[in-house]
Amino acid sequence: MSDPYPNTQRSPLSTLIFNPDWTHAFMTHTDAAPPRKVRRRGLFAPFIITLVFAAAWCVGWFWLRTQAEQRMDVAAASLKSRGYDLSWSARTFSGFPFRLDVNLADARVAEPSGWALRLPELKAEAMIYGLDHWVATAPRGALLTRPDGGDVAIGGQALRASLAGLKAYPPRISVEGAGLVFSTAPEAAPFPLRSVETLQLHLRPGPDDQAAILFKADGARVNFTGLLGRIAQENTASMILDARLSKVSALRGGNWTDAVGKWSTSGGAITMENAKITAGEAEGTAKSGALTVDAAGRLQGKLEVVLNERVDPRTARTPEQILAAAAQALGREPIIEASLILQDGRTRLGSLDTGPSPRIF
Repeated sequence: MSDPYPNTQRSPLSTLIFNPDWTHAFMTHTDAAPPRKVRRRGLFAPFIITLVFAAAWCVGWFWLRTQAEQRMDVAAASLKSRGYDLSWSARTFSGFPFRLDVNLADARVAEPSGWALRLPELKAEAMIYGLDHWVATAPRGALLTRPDGGDVAIGGQALRASLAGLKAYPPRISVEGAGLVFSTAPEAAPFPLRSVETLQLHLRPGPDDQAAILFKADGARVNFTGLLGRIAQENTASMILDARLSKVSALRGGNWTDAVGKWSTSGGAITMENAKITAGEAEGTAKSGALTVDAAGRLQGKLEVVLNERVDPRTARTPEQILAAAAQALGREPIIEASLILQDGRTRLGSLDTGPSPRIF
């Protein structure tokens, strides 16, 4: 159809009103909602949590340090009241934030019967999350005091120890050394060891009221007497001792002598699992047996031993050396199997007296 008003101009308003396409668009369109403001609180949450955790960790470390200091003081006072001595001339703490280090100067541990250990410098440390496992070193060696034999100075390349499982009895104890030298004053009694290249001593708790002892030494110069002295002589020796202790819970007392005496009275015994000494061409092995401690503090019992010693017939002096030389002359291995009897303070190989029995206290 043609426009009925061809010559008449429409106003802009009427054009808008009567434009069906525009009217539809106007009625169906809605404006977009304004964007929300970004909440920045979530961006700072990880940093806030980290700061809170770090602050709590710092407070916890200093609290543990205070606890360690107080417990050391309480332990020293308690031991002193029972005749023991745990003392030091200076003490410092460090290791923040992941370790707790304790450095002691002139540390000393002593028990009433006269045994004592003095360390000019002792450094001990434990991880902050594992305070039941301590590792200690003695950079300047140690001084061992014996109630009867005198002092023994211990020096060397390294001397360290670890202590763990404090709630068990006995706890797990390990002592290790390298290039150790043991020296005594001229008037003091000789110490069984003169020097050793490597040394290990481990004590572990076991089931059924037992404990295990493992001692190993390589490259050792010794001052042994009796049968062990005849085997080692002046040669460099290697030794291993693997034993089990029974009735270990009875090994308690006011001092070492009382503790061993109570343990022995309760039926405590040492069972040999493996004992061996090798020096030069000589070797001695304890195959089986059990030992106890008599009232005088010396070992007593019976061990089945095997001796293997090659000797020069021209230098054979002892009965064992003469028997070994005779066996070699017959083309046989110089092996002797016999019972080693420890009784009345003496050690006898068969009918031969080979010297005093080892003393425990």
